[in-house]
Amino acid sequence: MTGKENVIDFNNPNGSVIASEEYAGPIAAGEWTVLEEVKGVRYRTWKYEDVSDEVIDGALVEVMQGCRTPVQYVETDHVFDENIQKGKFLLFHITADGLSVYKYDSANEEVSFSLQVHKGEAMCLYVLKESETPGEIVECEQPGFSLAKLTSVPQGAEKVGDLEIPTEFWESVKMLDSGNEDDLPVDIFDLSEEI
Repeated sequence: MTGKENVIDFNNPNGSVIASEEYAGPIAAGEWTVLEEVKGVRYRTWKYEDVSDEVIDGALVEVMQGCRTPVQYVETDHVFDENIQKGKFLLFHITADGLSVYKYDSANEEVSFSLQVHKGEAMCLYVLKESETPGEIVECEQPGFSLAKLTSVPQGAEKVGDLEIPTEFWESVKMLDSGNEDDLPVDIFDLSEEI
């Protein structure tokens, strides 16, 4: 997706070039929308100037330090590509195989990270309090977002669709929501240690 050399200005993204696996070109973005269900998150949708948004489009997501995105479950046959542009994150990804948690710092030049979330999986992205800037995520959906069904998972739900939600995931979310980032009850895979 976007490389380090191709940073998108979230406040003035129109005309920026986004390169996905199959498409590349300038984008046009909508206005900011503030999410009501969680604090500190806003997004603006984007689409390619010359590719139908039913084929591919996305969102520019900004998450303030110490805040997280809603827990979201992919209901339809879409791929959500979460590309971290800026910030220090904990990324929670729940699949049929269980929960994976990644720690990622965008300042580490050797590692670029993108989280792919498919049908029947869930995700939640948290920006660490120590992050020097708000977190920036360039999200890309195929097929386009307008056709996607992304469901917010109710707090504490044990299951959504056929996906089991582990209790340690909700314990971690509760701790993060109360401002406690230490000693989370999950294994965290630090991507910067894998170089």
